Amino acid sequence: MKRELLMCSLSLFMGSLFFLYGMTGLADTAAGSDGRLHNVIRGDTLWDVSHQYLENPYFWPKVWQYNPHIQNPHLIYPGDKVRIPTREELARMGVTGAARPAATGSVGAVQAVHGTLVERDLFESSGSIVGLEEVAGDGAIVSSWEEKVLLVERDPVHVNLGSVDGVKIDDLFEVIRMGDPVIHPVTRKKIGRQAMVQGILKITAVEEKISSAKIIKAYNAIEVGDRVRRYQQQPLVGVNDLSTEDKTIYGMILKNTRGKANLAVRDTVFIDVGTDDAVRAGDRFLIYRGGEPFQVSRPDALASGITEFPPDVMGELVVLKTAKNTATAVIVEELFEITPGDRVKYVPQSIPPIKKYDLN
Repeated sequence: MKRELLMCSLSLFMGSLFFLYGMTGLADTAAGSDGRLHNVIRGDTLWDVSHQYLENPYFWPKVWQYNPHIQNPHLIYPGDKVRIPTREELARMGVTGAARPAATGSVGAVQAVHGTLVERDLFESSGSIVGLEEVAGDGAIVSSWEEKVLLVERDPVHVNLGSVDGVKIDDLFEVIRMGDPVIHPVTRKKIGRQAMVQGILKITAVEEKISSAKIIKAYNAIEVGDRVRRYQQQPLVGVNDLSTEDKTIYGMILKNTRGKANLAVRDTVFIDVGTDDAVRAGDRFLIYRGGEPFQVSRPDALASGITEFPPDVMGELVVLKTAKNTATAVIVEELFEITPGDRVKYVPQSIPPIKKYDLN
């Protein structure tokens, strides 16, 4: 009798465990209405997740909005679960153009979108490097009725600019956040400060010294205190804008605009040459690595009398916009892993394909 009671209890216990396991499995797979759930691994960001599942990294604010358990979009950890909204759900959240535009051409490994190297969002969000003492902005976001610290699209804000500053309804402003000084990889000198474009505001009401606005684009989370400046749309670089001018320019990749260490196609970067060096939007640069390689057999090199090593071609980039001593560019070809500190050399459009480039 005792044996039968023991077996019955054990069966009930195992059945309960199986039921709980089944419920846990359901929890792991329950996601958006199409059942997609991303399990976060080391190095993941909402930017990456949005790019992977929705083919557009700029949908990350909506993915964050769809996952209220994520308090800070910049802090997700291995083991976290991210629910992925469907296209229909994105549309209900106010997103238009859920799919990336059809490609109409290519330059290197980058698809040219409607004839341009990058889409407007990537171009705008890449930012720039400004002088160390420069104040990037006409004003600032001074308040918001939202209780959350990190603001995204559709959130209302107030800026400390009004009719006395010439502000009008429907005016557009960029939201700017000033980063730390940018240090040159070789000279270790301070080049300037990164002006990071967080998003775009649209003015909805104007008073004398203050205006109400709505966030219409959020490339990164926006906060009260971020600077604002008038939005001036710059022309995108098209496949027909690549320079064929004959000139000699050498430079270096300073950093990725988003802080990544290992760079690939479609990553935007800053280089240490600009308008003072005759750099123009549309200029194409070869990326190469010179000096002493990471691994060298010194005894063999010395025995052979080798004192210098040939440079290796790493990829190619194209300048999107310029400043006085720096420029913002996009990587369009990646042969090997590219990192800040890699060197660049201007090459005109007429040069043969990248693998045949000559560094001399």
